[in-house]
Parts: sequence; C-alpha cells; structure tokens
Amino acid sequence: MILLAVLFLCFISSYSASVKGHTTGLSLNNDRLYKLTYSTEVFLDRGKGNLQDSVGYRISSNVDVVLLWRSPDGDDDQLIQIMIKDVNVENVNQQRGEKSIFKGKRPSQIIRKENLEALQRPVLLHLVHGKVKVILGFTLFFPTSYFSLLQ
Repeated sequence: MILLAVLFLCFISSYSASVKGHTTGLSLNNDRLYKLTYSTEVFLDRGKGNLQDSVGYRISSNVDVVLLWRSPDGDDDQLIQIMIKDVNVENVNQQRGEKSIFKGKRPSQIIRKENLEALQRPVLLHLVHGKVKVILGFTLFFPTSYFSLLQ
C-alpha cells in the first residue's frame, strides 16, 4: 500500500515538460476532477520459476486529483489535493483459487483498518515547477526526514 502511494508521489513529482527553456510541472485545470487508476504488483519470490507460479499481491486503487490553488503570478506554483479511493488487494496469481489468503477478505482485513483509513485521507501537495515542496496529511506512513529526499 505504501508502495502504491510512493509510486504515485514519484510520478507526480517527476512529471515535467519543457516549454521554451522554462521547466513547468504538472498543469491541472481549475474546476476539473481528474480520476486516475493505479495498480502495482509485488512479487515475493522474484526469479523463482515462471510467472504463473509466482507468489505476491496486486494493489490497485482509484485516485482523485483536483487543483485547489494556482499562483496568480503564473510561476507554476500550485496546491493539489490527492484522494485515494477503492483500494483493492488481491493475489497476483489467480490460479491459486481457494488457496489464496486474500479470498473472501476485504482490504481493511488485509492491511488493517487504521492503515486503510490513513491512506484514504486527503493529501495536499504544494508543487513548484513540477517538484513537490510540501506534503500535508501523509505523516502516518513516513518519518519527516523522508520528505527531504523528495525535494
């Protein structure tokens, strides 16, 4: 679950485009809700056998992104809100069927209800020229020192 959040933050912070020598970041429109879907697979037995026999899990979710504020100066300074929804955790190998430890369990039973609720709280990102400067609302997963690595 944390991996999914980190991948999303890495995508948002690394996305940039070059316009006439001026680096701009993610450009969102006002009054528009962006709905994204993310999925990642984690293999616990990497390199052992073929893919059909692999052991691991797949995490997927829907993500809502909305622009809350953009600097009127036009210097690519913006505040966006990210909301993770509909988190799903399942076995990466569908052939396991009844043997799957995920069968019949809700995501809150797999990753604990407290973690799922924390993950689904809104997160605010302050972006300047496409780089994350401040993350608000995500302190349950990462120590403060981790945020300095993102800048």
